[in-house]
Amino acid sequence: MCTIVLIVGINIMAKVCCLVIGNVREGEYEGLLAQGVTILLLSDTKQVTKKADPSKIQPVASYDFSKGYSEDLQQLVNDLYQQYAFSSVLNYRESYVAITEHICRGQTELSHMHQNISITLDKTKQRACFNRSSNPDLHVMSRTVTMSELLQQAATLTWPCVLKPASLYSSLFVKCLHSNYELERYSLEEWPELQAYVANKSRENDVLLLEEYLEGSNHSIDCVISADGKVTTFPIVDVIAGIDIQRNDFHHFARYSPSILQPDQDQMERCHKLACDAVAALGLRGTFAHVEFIMTVKGPRILEVGARPGGSRIYVIREAWGIEMDYYYHCVLAGNSVPKKEILPIAFGIATPFARHNRPWQGLQHEELLRRIPGFVRWDAWVKEGEIIGPASNGFQNYVYAEFRCSNTSGLRTSLLEVTNLDVFGELQKPAVIIVGGRDSSLNWPGNFAFDFTFVQTPDQLTEYQRHYADIILTNDITDIDSWLPQLLEYHEKRPFVAIVSFTELGLLPAAKAGEQLGILHNPRRSVELSRDKLQFRELMSASCWALPASKVNSAQQALEFIKQHGPAIIKPVDGSGSKGIYAVNKAADLCHIVFDGNQQIEQFVEGDEFSVETLTLNSKHHILGITRKYTTGTPHYVETGHDFPASLPPEDEQRIHDAVKWLLDALGHQWGPAHTEVKISGDTLHFIETQTRFGGDQIWEMVWRVTGIHQAGATIAAMAGQKLTPDHVQFDRMAIRFITNTTVPRDDNPWLFRTHIDRQKIGRPVQCSSDRYGYYLYGCSEEDGVAFVSTLSVI
Repeated sequence: MCTIVLIVGINIMAKVCCLVIGNVREGEYEGLLAQGVTILLLSDTKQVTKKADPSKIQPVASYDFSKGYSEDLQQLVNDLYQQYAFSSVLNYRESYVAITEHICRGQTELSHMHQNISITLDKTKQRACFNRSSNPDLHVMSRTVTMSELLQQAATLTWPCVLKPASLYSSLFVKCLHSNYELERYSLEEWPELQAYVANKSRENDVLLLEEYLEGSNHSIDCVISADGKVTTFPIVDVIAGIDIQRNDFHHFARYSPSILQPDQDQMERCHKLACDAVAALGLRGTFAHVEFIMTVKGPRILEVGARPGGSRIYVIREAWGIEMDYYYHCVLAGNSVPKKEILPIAFGIATPFARHNRPWQGLQHEELLRRIPGFVRWDAWVKEGEIIGPASNGFQNYVYAEFRCSNTSGLRTSLLEVTNLDVFGELQKPAVIIVGGRDSSLNWPGNFAFDFTFVQTPDQLTEYQRHYADIILTNDITDIDSWLPQLLEYHEKRPFVAIVSFTELGLLPAAKAGEQLGILHNPRRSVELSRDKLQFRELMSASCWALPASKVNSAQQALEFIKQHGPAIIKPVDGSGSKGIYAVNKAADLCHIVFDGNQQIEQFVEGDEFSVETLTLNSKHHILGITRKYTTGTPHYVETGHDFPASLPPEDEQRIHDAVKWLLDALGHQWGPAHTEVKISGDTLHFIETQTRFGGDQIWEMVWRVTGIHQAGATIAAMAGQKLTPDHVQFDRMAIRFITNTTVPRDDNPWLFRTHIDRQKIGRPVQCSSDRYGYYLYGCSEEDGVAFVSTLSVI
């Protein structure tokens, strides 16, 4: 039996107490208070942002609901019942559904309430019940899958399809997929995020639901079900979902009523029947239900049911229809009847915009434009200055809302959609920058929230931080510019980028090429090519005082001829990095194990102490940030075992290095960004080893940052975007790093130890390049400890 409620009367006799489980928010309880119902809040000890005004509702008891149902909770509820004789138990949150069922089942006087509601927590079981119903509007193609199964079956899937968690709510991590590529992205982005989100939620598992995509408008009907199964439905509330506003998820951007379906009475009756049949199919009794469905071209089709009021639905229905759903909820569960009265509704709705990326809340932007939208009533936020906000796809619940009231539904919907045109979080005010490849250090630095990032990344290098704070363009190969540039060009037309950068070896040249085609600031291709190709680098200096014999080498015989002419030599890849493929050679025996692949060069070996020079170039102006002392394993591979920053050098050596490096950067035509230039000093002689137009690896970038306050990635991006980036707080006067290898183990009892990192899976393996090392110890000291610190560097 199904009854449609238009309006609820208010003057009835009813028991005056209700028990509320866990939490209740503003907008959800006012009808109860207006009718004289005393609210007994059994509050959760967990701290929450959204909660009732404490001047109106105070907890009568509290419980740690994360412990689940227990004898202590059963006794607590029994004591409350004996003291207050409450006549209803109300739950407003999905997270308390299961425990509410246990509470009522464990108390004889309450056992008629909240029957079978735990079934709503499992969408798989819901679908099974719906598909057994005689109502075809409840039938939706759906099956359970795991992520590994999906990836294996990708070629057989029908697109589009919907992928959703089997046991979450609020449309969290629900995705419409249109291709294998989007499925791969879901597995790399949303799937890890989903696993992290449910890590501490015991009822979640690895099961996903794969469902047919229902194209149409999103709607919901809230219902109350009496103990004998009588279903009473409330007016339809329409939803504007993320997918309706060009977002790639189904988060609820807006909720409003009356529905756009209101003029079609036949469809309205069909929708209300769908809601009644859905709760009946689940066997719900003595409870409340929130039924979501899609209005397709063929009529309504069920999405899912929650055993609690829908988010903001009590408030929206009250404002639009004058119906106190919270009071009706109490009355029906208490076994009372409520008379009805028809009134004309007023179009009312709430918009809850979400930021595109994680970022700190800095207040509502463009408030004056929001207030000018027709029907604006007020706005509010459930977040404090500086707290991190972000998109629903990152697990955020709504934190900002704006209310609107209009004379008709059409005008209301138009006003709600106008909110999407406002940059309420100030995101479009930020310069848009592209980063090609690299680690979090390219993106994670003080002041980064002032910029809008798009990150071109490979699946194996994608991190949680990058997913949270940038738009991601995935590619299997960042050097394959054709695989990602078209998407950037499309983005660029909608919102122009100001610059493109890369701070990783493989991304430098693709970034330069893309910058040319986009017509935005970038480091010139010539600078990158000359520094990456070590033969071209040697040719650049061939007419200078820093010339060094070098040539391409394709065989051991060619190498021997070079050694005879120039003495001891180094063989290295033409475009290598990270000490990979480096060999010191002086005789035929040194060449036996080298595989010549046609991409190697040989150059004269030079003696001397090795240093690297850390620089920052902004619009062709070169800044020397410091000189790093380098330590290596020596022959044959010269794997770096440590660095000191800044190096202790005589002033005349420092000046000679500064002058030479600035000459080199000018010769390269380096215009934007860091450079890491390796040199050797022997007496009065300086030799260039190589240079890269990126910051130094091996945490050198971090040592530079903590000692000088200048983050090379941040300073580069800010300057290219025309923004001023204030240098960060200087943390140390000096720093050093020592690497763990099969022959070197740093001391961990040093008083200046700052951080350690050990990859235990590598321990015991041969160390022939930088990536083979087992980890590192990072040290730092203050200015007053400088002398003592330097004196210990030789033994740490």
